Amino acid sequence: MADWDPEKLIAEWAEQHDGQLVDVRTVAAREPRYGTLELEPLIASRLAERGVERLYLHQAQAITAIRDGRHIVLAVGTASGKSLAFQVPIMETLHNDPRRSALLLYPTKALAQDQARSLRSFRIPTISASIYDGDTPTETRVEIRRRANVVLTNPDMLHMGILPFHDRWGDFLHRLAFVVVDEIHNLRGVFGTHVAFVLRRLRRLCAHYGAFPTFIFASATIGNAAELASNLTGLEVEPIAADYSPTGDRTYALWNPGLTDPELGLRRSALSDATSVFSFLVDHGRKTIAFARGRKSTELMYRWVQGRVTKDKNIATYRGGYTPAQRRQIEERLFGGELDGVIATNALELGIDVGGLDAVVVTTFPGTLSAFRQQAGRAGRSRQASLVVLSAGEDALDQYLMRHPQELFDRPTEAVVVNPANPQLAEAHTACAAYELPLRIDDREILGPAMEEAANRLVQAGHLRLKEDRLYWARRQRPAPSIDLRSSSGPPYQIIARKELLGTLDGDRVNRDAHPGAIYLHLGDSYLVESIDHQLREVRVTPASVDYYTQTRAETDLSILELTARAPVGRQGVSIHLGMVDVESHVVAFQKKSLRTRDVIETIDLDLPPTRLTTAGIWLTFPGVADLGADLLGALHAAEHAGIALLPLMAVCDRWDIGGLSTNFHPDTGTATIFIHEGYAGGAGIAPIAFERHDRHWQKTRDLIAECPCSAGCPSCVQSPKCGNLNEPLSKTGAIRLLDLILA
Repeated sequence: MADWDPEKLIAEWAEQHDGQLVDVRTVAAREPRYGTLELEPLIASRLAERGVERLYLHQAQAITAIRDGRHIVLAVGTASGKSLAFQVPIMETLHNDPRRSALLLYPTKALAQDQARSLRSFRIPTISASIYDGDTPTETRVEIRRRANVVLTNPDMLHMGILPFHDRWGDFLHRLAFVVVDEIHNLRGVFGTHVAFVLRRLRRLCAHYGAFPTFIFASATIGNAAELASNLTGLEVEPIAADYSPTGDRTYALWNPGLTDPELGLRRSALSDATSVFSFLVDHGRKTIAFARGRKSTELMYRWVQGRVTKDKNIATYRGGYTPAQRRQIEERLFGGELDGVIATNALELGIDVGGLDAVVVTTFPGTLSAFRQQAGRAGRSRQASLVVLSAGEDALDQYLMRHPQELFDRPTEAVVVNPANPQLAEAHTACAAYELPLRIDDREILGPAMEEAANRLVQAGHLRLKEDRLYWARRQRPAPSIDLRSSSGPPYQIIARKELLGTLDGDRVNRDAHPGAIYLHLGDSYLVESIDHQLREVRVTPASVDYYTQTRAETDLSILELTARAPVGRQGVSIHLGMVDVESHVVAFQKKSLRTRDVIETIDLDLPPTRLTTAGIWLTFPGVADLGADLLGALHAAEHAGIALLPLMAVCDRWDIGGLSTNFHPDTGTATIFIHEGYAGGAGIAPIAFERHDRHWQKTRDLIAECPCSAGCPSCVQSPKCGNLNEPLSKTGAIRLLDLILA
């Protein structure tokens, strides 16, 4: 089925379903432009075997810059040949001098596996490429260190398994010519900030061994690629951002599920409709990938698909938390082309070549334009026609985009921020750096300005000891194992069923997703959480046949620690503030909800310990709003919810990365206040952007509320899916009046 009409097919499906095709548009195909470049004969012949006779202009520009030893970031679209742009100079260099080495970093194990296959397929006899990650057997690690001149790994393994043991890697580091960091648009928030410190630690050790490698970054199109790459390393990085690769026609279809209760703004489930269109496309012979938000949604969708597609279709899920054996089995089926459909979390949003996909189904807006465009690019590689379907959720951001579809296509991609000044993470990685090599004062040139203050705190805590002009690690334990790069809450918890390891879960998600009584979904099966051992970091579960899922309810308290900036806004004395806050969150109950109707079956109280977080935030104070009377708290609460929902349009973040609190009187401000805070310890750079762009942010927030057709507030404007107060009280009209004070 080489030729097909995506618009006709999606229209056929839409006619059979309750909802609205809000927008259908086709982005026309793009013709390629090529560059001129002399290549080593062996490299040229290997490329010709793969059908590559010419290189795209951006590939030629990147290769030329890398040959010259310049640090670069290649920030172009999906399927534009980014990998080839750094593979060629690496292969050239190692072909001519096998003693040189290269370190390639990927954010996921799956992507490293895919790239290792690609590199080995060139059959360059002087190149020995090996994957070195947490799945690598102990007995093969010595051989890799001894023989490999190309090592593919991830930031976690670099942090945990390479840098602390750099003496075993001394020869490799001494010979290091290239460091590749792929998919850097994925390096945001706490993960991106952790990686920035890890890369600076790597630079420091390379210098110790006499190596100054060329850093090569690859990224999807983002608003600040060179700035991000520079913040990750402290180096000056040259951007290459014009994309000259070809594309086929790409049809976008924005689907808004039908209303089930127009007055309350309730809609059919985005996941249910995504399941339906996914099944329809697969049954019509279109190889399709569906992206679902999180593990639980992925497993629910997989379960629902089983009864909808014909039995001869091969469907699989792909998400984080699988064991190595499970993950490798799924990857073999993916890369081998056995599957007709894949249901995935954003683990497959990245540049993994799963081959021959016709369509992408995106289940609710993934939080950022960069992520949406990256997911959309998974299908229709080269010049194939493709279809992208966005099934909108009923939440505020999705419905705002349904009313303003041009935001998805016309807005420039957001900037990605990391925060190398984060004091908690600076302290953690300064400890790691001191363990690796005693610290000197001039190390701050590589590790960053936050190192000095972090080192002072570590000295005061007795973790570092001054000897002559250097600071030495003074503890027995290695610091790295206690630092999880993808979480601010330590190593992950293991999910165990009858002595079998099902998977893992981040510590900061345990109270939410794996509390006693929770239903944990794995490979389409339900498990009941029986107990949690926080000391061993284990969650014990048992198989359960149930017709419900679970969702928690939490309460939050907040205090102001530090004021960094303040600005007046609007009228009646309203001000916006930026600073550090202390947040205490307490999961107090969970609800059992029907898998079929989403109705609440039962609410059960929980007695769990609170969690504390020191982070960055903004807050708005409203000293002159007494005339709102009884509506005041509902107005504040509604404006807070809507403001959080639309903040991802201003900063690269997810709604779930942000928290909030509203009160008609806060003891630290002495007046009515709305707080919006980051979900990461120390902050990841989101709050300063929210402060800087507050005018546009709150204007869009007002538009969102005022344009919503509901009468009293609904999930599409002021209700929040994660509200700890069950969305009470809320005042839609009061929120509009309140925001008019800011925008006057």
